[in-house]
Amino acid sequence: MNWSELTSSPSFWSYELSKRWMTSMEETPTQTAAKVLICGGLAGVVTWASIFPLDVIKTRVQTQVLPSNAEHRTTSDRSTLLPRPSEMPASETVRRLSALEITRQLYEREGAGVFFRGLSVCSARAFFVNAVQV
Repeated sequence: MNWSELTSSPSFWSYELSKRWMTSMEETPTQTAAKVLICGGLAGVVTWASIFPLDVIKTRVQTQVLPSNAEHRTTSDRSTLLPRPSEMPASETVRRLSALEITRQLYEREGAGVFFRGLSVCSARAFFVNAVQV
């Protein structure tokens, strides 16, 4: 199973399950359209809720604040964000934290809630976006 299949499976299953729960024997076209919108919206919310903690960790890994190394750069090296390790003194070597280290830090400092902060706003957006895309 690849990453795309893994992240889309909650969406697929939540859509199919909610669609089956909402199915009635005699549906009008209006009821069918409403069902598709609601099930699509729920699928979007379930998808985001299932991957939101991973998205928080990914964002924190990508936005790590590293020490300023401007004094170690040359004029021709301004295009790179970090100096090459060979250009830095051994005492100032920059090391990025791994995803696991960031996860531990986040949990220790801010608790489990940090992984879901902002999920309600994201879920509201996901509901509307996915309701109309189905």
